[in-house]
Amino acid sequence: MAQANQKDRFNLPAVVLITLAVLIFVYALSLFLRGGFLKCQDMEFQAKVMNEENTVIADQMAEQKAILDEGYHWIDQSNGKVGVPIEDAKALVVNKGN
Repeated sequence: MAQANQKDRFNLPAVVLITLAVLIFVYALSLFLRGGFLKCQDMEFQAKVMNEENTVIADQMAEQKAILDEGYHWIDQSNGKVGVPIEDAKALVVNKGN
């Protein structure tokens, strides 16, 4: 009769250990999947943005740099808007603040 009572009892340590093992496994699996996702996301970013062969972006960057380095030029002469090189604009703002 004593053995029958032993089998009917709830084995709490075993349940806790199995639950802990399952939680650790699920956590490790989520880290593994997140790492794979981040790697794929980085590869896509590199292919779209950082690719040296992307001539459209390189042309746009060169055009924007040329505009910034152009020197003083009229943007809208009738309204008195002038384009100023970025370093000169910074100096003007600092001098105006003093």
